[in-house]
Amino acid sequence: MSWITSVPAATPFEGVLGQRPELLQRYRAFYSTLWNDTRVPRRTLELCRRRVAAIHDCQQEWQLRDDAAPLNEVELHEIARGDFARFTAEEQAALAIAEQMPYGHHNISDEDVSRVRATLGAAGTVALLTAIAFFDVSCRLKLTFDIDAHAIALDGGPLHQGALV
Repeated sequence: MSWITSVPAATPFEGVLGQRPELLQRYRAFYSTLWNDTRVPRRTLELCRRRVAAIHDCQQEWQLRDDAAPLNEVELHEIARGDFARFTAEEQAALAIAEQMPYGHHNISDEDVSRVRATLGAAGTVALLTAIAFFDVSCRLKLTFDIDAHAIALDGGPLHQGALV
């Protein structure tokens, strides 16, 4: 792990954030809200989370698996490469934004947002953009704190109950 040596917690990420318990509590609550909000399909969230992790080469995030929104090996390979042709038009619209969020967020156009809004509505679009930005933050934190990567499957989804890995 990183320079933080004492991390008494269920997972290394919780241990790091647990150095500031109030931040861990708020982070966990906010992240679980993203997954519990039914405005965005869980599969869409999982696709976007994986794409952001691939862009950052964040193995800590990539190795999480959401058993409630399973992706097959071909889909995972295509997400990692940035090839979205096999996905639905709605998923492609969300992935187009996820593709830009980490390093090109200023390039997200009104047209990009309009395509998502046509499917998800205004509230769903806000939920999706917020989730993608938070996935970006999660990768950056895990990379910054040098959190050890390990494969883990979470039934019910990555953090819908606020568990941070």
